[in-house]
Amino acid sequence: LEHRFDDNWKFKVSALRMTEQNSSKHQRMHGNVAADGSGLMFADWITDFDATKLGADMFVSGNFEALSLEHEVILGGNYSKYTSDDMYARLFTPGAGNIFNIDHHRPEPTLQSILAAGGAASYMEYDVRQKGIYGSWRVKLNEQLTAVLGSRVSWYNYLYTTGSSPYPNNAEGEVTPYLGLIYALNDQWSAYASYTDVFEPQSERTVGGSVVDPIIGTNYELGLKGELYDGRMNTSFAVFRYDHENRAVNDYASGFECEGWYCSKASGKVRSQGFEVEASGEVLDGLQLSAGYTFNTTKFLSDPDNKGKVFSQWTPKHMLRVWSNYQLPGELNRLSVGAGFNSQSHTLDYYRNYSIPGFTVWNARVAYQLNSEVGLAVNFNNLFDKRYYIPTYGEPGGNNMY
Repeated sequence: LEHRFDDNWKFKVSALRMTEQNSSKHQRMHGNVAADGSGLMFADWITDFDATKLGADMFVSGNFEALSLEHEVILGGNYSKYTSDDMYARLFTPGAGNIFNIDHHRPEPTLQSILAAGGAASYMEYDVRQKGIYGSWRVKLNEQLTAVLGSRVSWYNYLYTTGSSPYPNNAEGEVTPYLGLIYALNDQWSAYASYTDVFEPQSERTVGGSVVDPIIGTNYELGLKGELYDGRMNTSFAVFRYDHENRAVNDYASGFECEGWYCSKASGKVRSQGFEVEASGEVLDGLQLSAGYTFNTTKFLSDPDNKGKVFSQWTPKHMLRVWSNYQLPGELNRLSVGAGFNSQSHTLDYYRNYSIPGFTVWNARVAYQLNSEVGLAVNFNNLFDKRYYIPTYGEPGGNNMY
């Protein structure tokens, strides 16, 4: 619901409710397979998740002049509630199969068969409630310089229950400010700088049962944005640095003590930094181009186990994306053709022991506009049938997605 008081002020309120039921049953194979094919592990899984989300947000925004300056303000608040009632059961049978003689006729699992064979079922409930108030103030200090100030105050209440054991985690009145400055160099180009605090609650649990503390950190960005070719092309360049700590990582020393998998612990200080270049628009009559390059490194700055190592194993250091589309001239102007590629450098496996090669994938498109209401298009994905592994939880014994 939105109400406009006049040309300068408005009020808006929105609410949502979503329920989700998700049940599944599957079997799979993985393991560190030996040269003779042995070592294959069978796994049976059954899940049954039920969740409800509630949310509400309202704010007032407006523009005004004061002290010979132009101002824009937003003031609002929001609330969300997430509850779930979850169950999953799983059974692992190590060394039960051979890759050269796969059993294709394993019986369909049931909850009873998993438990009877020594598997485990886990029952858990979540109750997560968040609320906050926020505001921002944008003021034009002079013809060239604009300042943006803002902040949010957050309250976070988390309760995880398994069996009869509750595990709460709360944060009260957490303040996360941000600040930005925009300087108009001329009518086409602007430079900017921004700073923000980071506060991100987590749900992962330690071996002692407590929830890992929220992620805290800072984010800095410097950039330049502008127009080329009389506004037909938009360009941007940004350098960024994101420092944070407490992000949950696997606690390998604890073993599979958290529902049959690794528990978590808080990491030390982590840094992600790099730069981005983007350009998009009409470079020639009928020719649209979109291109972007990202350079990003992630590293543990301080950590008892991982100092100096790459933090995000599946984030490539180099990523380039290019897409172009050309609308034919004259009598063929209903026809357009497009092509482009996504390219990225290598990533690492889950344990940071081996590299997953980088790859380039080409795509193309042909489209025909029948009339003002109807268009037809054919898309060709992976045009040259490139074979590669998707950066993911790659492990020696599984999760290598070909």
